[in-house]
Order: sequence, then structure tokens, then C-alpha cells
Amino acid sequence: MLTILDYKMKIENIIKEKQGSTVLFLGRVTNFTPEELTNFLEAQGMNYADKYIGQEVALVVLSTMLSPLEEQTSYDLYDEKIPDVRLAQFEEFYTKHIKPNTLMMSLKLSNDQERLKRLLKNSSFTDEVFLKLFKMYDWGSDGVYDNDDNRDTTITFVDRFYRPDGFRDPAMVYSPITLSNIARDAKIANILDAMLTMPNHEIKQSRKEDMRPKNLREIVALNPNISSENIRYLLSFNDERINSFLACNNSISVDAQEHIFKSSNEMTKLMLTQNNSLDDTIFKELLKSDEEIVKSLLTFQKLSKERLNAILEAELKSDVLALMGENQQIDEVLESLIGLNPEIDHKLASNKALNVEQLTLLYKKYGDEFMLALSSNPNLDPKLLEEFYAKGEESVIINIATNPTTPQEILDELAEKNIHIFNKGLAINPSTKLSYLEQFALDSELIMLMTKNQTYLESVNSAQMGMRSDDRY
Repeated sequence: MLTILDYKMKIENIIKEKQGSTVLFLGRVTNFTPEELTNFLEAQGMNYADKYIGQEVALVVLSTMLSPLEEQTSYDLYDEKIPDVRLAQFEEFYTKHIKPNTLMMSLKLSNDQERLKRLLKNSSFTDEVFLKLFKMYDWGSDGVYDNDDNRDTTITFVDRFYRPDGFRDPAMVYSPITLSNIARDAKIANILDAMLTMPNHEIKQSRKEDMRPKNLREIVALNPNISSENIRYLLSFNDERINSFLACNNSISVDAQEHIFKSSNEMTKLMLTQNNSLDDTIFKELLKSDEEIVKSLLTFQKLSKERLNAILEAELKSDVLALMGENQQIDEVLESLIGLNPEIDHKLASNKALNVEQLTLLYKKYGDEFMLALSSNPNLDPKLLEEFYAKGEESVIINIATNPTTPQEILDELAEKNIHIFNKGLAINPSTKLSYLEQFALDSELIMLMTKNQTYLESVNSAQMGMRSDDRY
């Protein structure tokens, strides 16, 4: 099977050997005009034709849409051993001879939007060239889907950059949701840059989703791959919602954080507390904010020794301080937190940041008072889980059913009891045997819970691929 490179060499060899001959195009050609093809081929020492009138033909270029007469002509020329290539293969050859800088300059001078629309449909251009062309498109005063030209251009863009990790559903190219997904998932700053030249497409949503992005700019503001230039561009709108979404973007600079903080409302401050790159100075300023913001700050921000000192100096209420025990980014200050006060210790008992030894020490210090919290922690010593199970407290057993560290014999025993409240815990536990999970699949409530169970999901995927294994029972 010939590769694109093989076809390129084939076309080049024909042109070199058959100077002055004709390249015949059969079928509909949409990405180039006859004038463009004529000029290109004349520069290569060849002639262009779209009808066969007995001239000397060196190469036939076949579109996918041929009339009956054109189809018969292609058969006749094939019988005469005239070589042919597909239109897509010729487009690849044509595109390799285009000088991008010259093309951009020509389009800027002419502002030929019809030619630009044809060029955008040429899949042979690199992404880099395509994006430069895309940014030259004139959207007019309409939205991205509001007229045929804008819709076609949008769909061309989506078709090129819709690259899901799994199955690529061709129908999704035509869904407005996919445009939003590209803005959210794009890994290349240039794609986001191009999207910011588009009309600010609005996303339909309910009032309950008020803090979800409502348009392209707000989605791009959340993307960590956004460039510093586009961060400045978005800040220039002085839009509270855009600033709120930028506030929780880990890639924004300290200068951008300071700019946002100076004009921030309560919601923007709350979003800043979600930013893993938050500047220490702003962290300390946020400690002076309303309690809801401080709670979020202590729960989600990485705690360093410097930050811990600032928190303790702020003289916060004990129930607010206790939220540090829920924080998953406490490695640097963990030893300082343990034993600081009973409220923090209680929160730490269910925190996955603690290791088995630290959890065991908490149990030795507080005993059964901490049993419920400890029973949910997957880092707990399995022997302690056995001990807790023997005590027979229902709320603790529910946690034990959910805990992936629970000894297998206990999970089996709970499954055999077939008590719904325990089954709900077993349904989300990846350590539950597959045979039990398949029984749970008959229950509409349990099967919804099992959509988060990796063991069950892997089994379903394996079965669909015809590779299911029985050794997991």
C-alpha cells in the first residue's frame, strides 16, 4: 500500500517526466478554484483541465464525486494506463508547495474570505498553519453557529481538534458541546489563542449551574495551558466571572493573582482558594476574609510551615482550625498538626495523608471515640478494622464495607448477609469480589454506585472486548 510520501514522489516524477502535459481533474473539487490549480500547475510546467477532449494526459486526479460520464472517462484512461491519484493525495502534494508566509501575506492583502474558507478545509495543512489561517477568518456579527459559513468554519475547526482519549464519535463534531470540550481540554496554547478570536459562544445551562462556565472565554480561562498573553487579554475585559475562573487556574502568574485579588468579590476570593499556585502573600491576606473563604483556604491550600504559623497567628475559631485536618496537602506540617487539638486530630483520623503508624497512635490516644472516623481510612491497619468489625456498630460497619483495606473474609461475610445498607458500601469498594458485584448489578440503586467501582468497570470493559477473565472470582 502506497504511503502519502509514495504518492508525492509519484506525482513529482510524473511532472518531471511529462513536462507540458495535462493533469486532468475528474469530479467535484471544492478546496481549490480552477484558476488556483491552473497557476500552480503552470508553475510546475503542466497544464490544467477538468474535461477530457483527447489531449495528452499525464495524470488523472479523481474526486470522490464523479458524474457517470467522468467515471467512464476514468475507466477509459485507466485502460490506456494513464496513472491516477485521489484528490486528497494531490491536495497533500499541492499543500507541500505552498509557502505559509507568502500565503498569509496574500490573504491579508486581499482579504479573500472565500479563498480562506476553502483553505481551511484543506486537511493537509499542519495545525500551526491551520490556526494562523483560522485567526484570519471574519466571523462578522453572527455567532459561531448562526450562519452557514460560520457553522462550516466551526465544524472544520472542531473536526480537526476534537481528539478524545477514547472512542471518537463522528457525530460529536456537530455538537456545540464538543467546542466547549476542546476549550476545556486543549493541551496547546495556540488552539486556545485561536478560540479567543471566535465569537464568545454561550453555553445553555440551568440556574443551578450558575458557577459553571457559561461561554468560551470562561472555559478558556480555566484551561491551565492558556498563554500569559491570553491571560492578560481575558483580564482586560474586567469581567467578574472571567476573573473568577482565572483565579483558580494554577498557571496564572503572581502578578495576575494580585491583579485579580485587588478587584475581587467574595466569589473570586473563594476561587482563589482553589488555586494550587496561590502566592503566600495573597494566602495571608485571604486569612482576613469571611469565614467561608478561610474554611476553603484551610481545606484546599497546601500548608507549609510559614502558612501554618500565619494560620495560628490569625486566632481562628477551633471549628475552622479543625478543617486543616481534612487538607490532603499537609506533608510538610503533618507532625505539627497531630496533637495540636482534639478537633484537628478527629479530622486527621480519616485523612489519607496519614500513614498506618500515625493512625494507630491516634487510636491509642483516643480509643473508640475515633473509631468511626478511623474506620473510613484506607491506610488503617487491617487488624484494627477486624477489631472494629467485631464491635458490631452499624455506622462503623458501613465504613468497613466501603474501605478497600478491609480483609477479604469480612467483605465476603458482609456480602453474604445481603443487607442493603452494607451492600451500598460494598458496591463502591474495589476490593469486593466481582461475583458479588455482578449480583448487585441487578439492583438499580447499587448499579449506579458501581459506576465508580474500578473493579466492576474493568470487568465490563473486558467483557465488551471479548477478553473477560474468570480468575477474578
